[in-house]
Amino acid sequence: MKRRVPKPLLIVLLVVVLAYPAFQIFLLGYTGLRMVIASQETHEVVYKVTGTAKQPDIDYLRDGHDDSVDLKHASLPWESEKLKTKGRNQLLSVNAVPQLDDDTSSVHCEIWVDGKLVDSNDSLYAGFNADCTHQP
Repeated sequence: MKRRVPKPLLIVLLVVVLAYPAFQIFLLGYTGLRMVIASQETHEVVYKVTGTAKQPDIDYLRDGHDDSVDLKHASLPWESEKLKTKGRNQLLSVNAVPQLDDDTSSVHCEIWVDGKLVDSNDSLYAGFNADCTHQP
């Protein structure tokens, strides 16, 4: 004699078997949507350099990866204009290098994103550079 599975149990089993893949597809779509939205977010970035160095060279990335700016003999304190970056995977970087004959000075760099300090660094020794990097 065959034993039959009760219909309510069969329905529950069918719902579980079909619901799990549907839920996974939903999560994948939700994650993809969040990634698309995050790639469209714009952020305001400001780089700052201070210290005792006389006219250091300052290098920074303007838009994440491609647009590097090299300032020679900058005056301290120095601050970049407000830069707009788009997306989360932007690399933010500023580097301050004292002149070779300025071996007793120090430099300090900062990266500000949307009004919040996200990275700060001092030169390790007198006459050495300070480098700040952040990837939101």
